[in-house]
Amino acid sequence: MAQRKSMVRKAVRVDITLYGEDFMEIIEKYGDEAMFAAGEVVLREAVSRAPRGRTGNLAKSGYVATGSKSTYRRTRRYWRKEKPAPKGGAVVAFTAPHAHLLESGRRKTGKIFPRGDVVHEGVLRRRGKKALRINGKFARHSRYRRMSSRPFVRPAVEASKESVPRELARVYETWLEKLLGGRP
Repeated sequence: MAQRKSMVRKAVRVDITLYGEDFMEIIEKYGDEAMFAAGEVVLREAVSRAPRGRTGNLAKSGYVATGSKSTYRRTRRYWRKEKPAPKGGAVVAFTAPHAHLLESGRRKTGKIFPRGDVVHEGVLRRRGKKALRINGKFARHSRYRRMSSRPFVRPAVEASKESVPRELARVYETWLEKLLGGRP
């Protein structure tokens, strides 16, 4: 009897007990596909729970990635880069620049200043000058306020705890039927 634990971090932990080497080979070979299918279940739930603005960019920016497959699209230059998936696991993430702020919130207010003396294209720009470009206009600083969290990924993981193991089992079952052809 061989035991294998899935490597989903902080999400759902699934223990799979298998009998025989054929089953272990299928798990090793098609594990990424099963984890991708399980990640799609969580992503669908998270997209349905994501707050929608007038553009809906947050919901559009979600992706699932495994070691061999990904739905990541970098549509804008300033959006976040793809997070690498751990071996035998899947990543469900959002690339919109404000996704982490909505998920976890912000505790305090403050100002953003441009970095110290910066040489840009041969021109020295000093702190306090209008060096921040916001919506096509230059500003000396930018203010931000406290913001309460509006989580959508964590509740999606909690809501899909029941359906993720079913999805994993469905994918493994289809590969078992294809490859073993009804053998016990």
